[in-house]
Amino acid sequence: MRGRKTKSNRLAKLSISTMVILLVSLMSVQIVRLYHKNQEYVAREASLEAQKAAEESRQSELEEYEKYVKTQDYIEDTAQSKLGLVYEDQIIFKEEK
Repeated sequence: MRGRKTKSNRLAKLSISTMVILLVSLMSVQIVRLYHKNQEYVAREASLEAQKAAEESRQSELEEYEKYVKTQDYIEDTAQSKLGLVYEDQIIFKEEK
């Protein structure tokens, strides 16, 4: 009777130890996967932050251009360059080729 209890006791200890080792290994794999996923998210966040900074600078440039478009200088530059218009008293010198 004594030998039977020790065998079943050893078998129970062995099965419990196997389960614990299996759970620890599964948890380790999951931890490693989550770590790599976190590193990907950190890299993506840095990329998006850089993109955000670039878009903010572009936005400020567009705001400056919007202010310029509303000025008289813009109207004159556009009329001279695209339409070829000049003031009546303005003299234009063209280069001879």
